[in-house]
Amino acid sequence: MKQFILVLCGLPASGKSALADAIQKAMNYEVEIVRTDDWRDDEYYTNWMPEKEKPVRQKAIERVKKLVAEGKSIIHDDTNYYTSMRHELFDVAIGNRCGFGIIHVSTSVTTALQWNKERKNSPIPDSVIEDIFERFDNPGRRYLWDNAELEVDMETQELSVVVPEILDILETLEPAIKPEPLLVSSNEFNELDTKTRLIVSEFLQKHPELRGSRKVSIIRRGVLYSAIERRIPLKDVSEILVDELNKLL
Repeated sequence: MKQFILVLCGLPASGKSALADAIQKAMNYEVEIVRTDDWRDDEYYTNWMPEKEKPVRQKAIERVKKLVAEGKSIIHDDTNYYTSMRHELFDVAIGNRCGFGIIHVSTSVTTALQWNKERKNSPIPDSVIEDIFERFDNPGRRYLWDNAELEVDMETQELSVVVPEILDILETLEPAIKPEPLLVSSNEFNELDTKTRLIVSEFLQKHPELRGSRKVSIIRRGVLYSAIERRIPLKDVSEILVDELNKLL
């Protein structure tokens, strides 16, 4: 398997660490997990504020850089709730010509709050989870490089199903490269992105058995790329995406 950086993002107590552990075990421990929680303690969450994140994240980034330079593959286990946080890791992948992927752990805030209460170790203050929820930048909302390879709801999806799919994703990751500038304006991109997400959401409501399927996200991304490159009108984009999604049935 090629070297990679796999970025997990999601709310605190959403199941990211359990997912990271399961991936590492499935890979016979041939991947390193870098957890920002290794630099946090109970005091850290007293009067938590986003500014406290920077020094912790910097230590984790330095650890990632060191391990990647040694040829190791990395799972970065953190909330990574801002696009800029994920971009730091994307830059490391570009600089080392290794694969880059994002897994969005989309477990709901309600479930995360409940699981947080059930933690064996000291729970995080609910206000921290709620604050991060309010600030969360969902992957793929602004940039094509930031699209999640897979969304995983740890409440409803089984690790025995999700982990093999992630291993397949890791086999196909290409070395990260600096993205080309968008060929459309930010407003045009946002309109296309919002419309394609809405179509996918409506499609999955009708076909819930395809929730979490990587094929759905690949199709949406492919249609979005094509629309940007070929300047396809929004109406035609909708028709193309619906036709492509229906091929999964």
